[in-house]
Amino acid sequence: MRSIEVEQITIPYDTELLLKWKARDESIVPPFMLDWNGPGINNGYDFGEWMAERYFEGQGYNVFANEFDLLSTNSKFRRYDEMMITIIGTEELGNFREAINGVLERGYRIETPDLFVFDLESCFFIEVKKGKDKLREPQIRFIYLAKEYFGIESKLLYLCDKSIEVKFEKINFEFDI
Repeated sequence: MRSIEVEQITIPYDTELLLKWKARDESIVPPFMLDWNGPGINNGYDFGEWMAERYFEGQGYNVFANEFDLLSTNSKFRRYDEMMITIIGTEELGNFREAINGVLERGYRIETPDLFVFDLESCFFIEVKKGKDKLREPQIRFIYLAKEYFGIESKLLYLCDKSIEVKFEKINFEFDI
């Protein structure tokens, strides 16, 4: 059993905004998502990622939201992956993928975080949660391996409709690898 400490950022949101999102309100839902006919938006899918992206862009960061895949060598997000590799390093990515393969061979799963956030001086991964949604072990494994092989921290961004201010706290997670 291993453990890792992760910073949780809790940001407030207005439930009316979520209702607008679910109603496919064109004033907030990005046009490319309005074209999608799946049930996701109606269930609030990607609302958290959209809120997190707005939060970090408001602080001057660049954000890739669900547009990268460092686990695959044949990623459909090659353009974004290549930009990330310039930050992470080719050798580090190779070592990371080797470690991932070892974890997968032992029967464990790995899940990529929702966002990659960066500016000229720093970068980090973000996993977004809201409501009763919790960080899962496959997500924790990615967070751990990203820190070990890239030296990149990951953060948990929790959306809370009961909060009125942004809060920061450290949380410990235990997991098998």
